[in-house]
Amino acid sequence: MNVYSRKRRRRMHALPAAIALIAFAVLWLISNQSSAETLLSAQSLDQWDKDCRRCVIEAQYDVMKGEIIRLEADMGEASLDKVFVSEGSRPVIAWSWSVDSFDLDRHADLFRVTVDLRSEQSGTDYRVHYAWDPTAKTGDYDALGGNEFVWVVCGSDCKSRRWYSVERDLTLDFSVLTESEDSVTPVRFEAALGDPSGRKTKAGGYLESIVVNYLPEPVPEEPVATSD
Repeated sequence: MNVYSRKRRRRMHALPAAIALIAFAVLWLISNQSSAETLLSAQSLDQWDKDCRRCVIEAQYDVMKGEIIRLEADMGEASLDKVFVSEGSRPVIAWSWSVDSFDLDRHADLFRVTVDLRSEQSGTDYRVHYAWDPTAKTGDYDALGGNEFVWVVCGSDCKSRRWYSVERDLTLDFSVLTESEDSVTPVRFEAALGDPSGRKTKAGGYLESIVVNYLPEPVPEEPVATSD
């Protein structure tokens, strides 16, 4: 018969929890490496629909970033959009962007990444604009009506001619905006710069890429004995 001390028994009880934690970390790393999808880049630019008048949307090369996308708007806005078919749950999007300058008197001249979301439970569609707005505070969000929202992810603290990286958990953001626990699926993406009302404007910026990833489902923890 084996006789164990209390300290040794506690260590043995904690072993399954440690193994479960390590397994979760390994699965998370594998999931991030295998499920990440570059949705928009200079190489995939031709796969997106373009909508602009007197604008520039083209691939360029930056000595620091490599291949990037240049957007310029002189009348209205320069926009790219694409229908999307999700291949996982708990989607997360990430991108990097930079702007030349903004006219602070015309805060409609925004740089934005827009995501159309669909509730898996009700089938209702929602639209979230992740905006660069120099007249607002980073983190501000507002309902525009008709299941449409704007969330400022780069505000007055973001400077022109600098690169900023953004990462958003779409499910978490949706729950904050709507106070709903529904699961959501992205069905369309748009990247746009300029004035959507069509007024004369002057704006320019860059996008490095838009990447879609999926968070893994939580791994249930095994029960751990707490008594001897």
